Amino acid sequence: MCRFLSVVAGLLFGLNLAAASASAQWMYPRGYGGYGMSKWGADPGAGYMAGLGAYARGEGTYQLEKAKADAINVDTMVKWNKALRARQLVLREDKRKEEIKRDAEREVRAEQLNLRDGSTLNELLYQILDADPTAAKSARLKAPLSPSAIREIPFEWDSEAITICIDQLTAAGELPGPLADPKYADERNALHSSVQRAIEEDASGSVSPATVKRINDAVASYRSKFLKMSSDFQEGYQDALDYFTTMASLSRLLNDPSMKAFLTKLDDGEERTVGDLVAFMNAHNLRFGAATSDRQIEIYARLAPVLKMIRDVAQTERATPSAPDRTGAGLKSAAKQAFKGMGWGELEAHLKSL
Repeated sequence: MCRFLSVVAGLLFGLNLAAASASAQWMYPRGYGGYGMSKWGADPGAGYMAGLGAYARGEGTYQLEKAKADAINVDTMVKWNKALRARQLVLREDKRKEEIKRDAEREVRAEQLNLRDGSTLNELLYQILDADPTAAKSARLKAPLSPSAIREIPFEWDSEAITICIDQLTAAGELPGPLADPKYADERNALHSSVQRAIEEDASGSVSPATVKRINDAVASYRSKFLKMSSDFQEGYQDALDYFTTMASLSRLLNDPSMKAFLTKLDDGEERTVGDLVAFMNAHNLRFGAATSDRQIEIYARLAPVLKMIRDVAQTERATPSAPDRTGAGLKSAAKQAFKGMGWGELEAHLKSL
């Protein structure tokens, strides 16, 4: 019996040691027993809610931290965008200023090129003569210009419109009735051929004196044959004579050597003006050619402001500007009226004086 009690006491002691060891290992709170903590074991709903609360607290902490992180990122991007826009604004402004500068430089270069090639002065000259067709008012303006400067100007004949007008006047429908007769076919062909040569030359520069002579010779030959083969009582006789004088007068405006002869005779001691220059260019149907030397560029630069002044004075008269003549009909009509009264003897004398 005593031995049995000793065995039982030993077993109980051993169980107590095992329980103490388990408690120390898992650190369960006192009162765990065999089924866990009293509330977990006794109320599963309470345990579930406790778990949700713990999850919610963790989720809330995450959202808070994420919101802070998002706020930091948004603020950073706002600062970045503002800094980017600020820099872009400066660069765009610099680019705009550079473009304005380049535009201004291009305008200056364009002005220089237009002055050098005669475009600026020619435009001013056209405006002056449009308001003052006879150049009478312009000639009275006393802006001094030395004869040596006038001689150095690279004049060109402003002949394109005249060449085209001559070409149009050689068309079949433009000839007076008697001149359309088949017996003048060779003369018409010769005139047409010489005019076509003038058209080609004028397109690439100026009409040569040789080509002008061919036109004059063709007109003279045509007229001579007409006089031999017709009579003054024939219908359209005077119209034919007027046609010849008109054609001969127009051809002499294509390249008039008397202009160069006049320039060589300019006396350096004689006082000349820019107004004289305008009148001279109007009389000989001249325009300013391209400047090819520093001296010519200097002369053009001095002339530009004076021609602007003359234009402004001429335009105060309120002259009606010329309407564009798209077809050339206006020029043909004006040519027929302007030159039909010219005497053939005067035209011949002009050629002999050259």
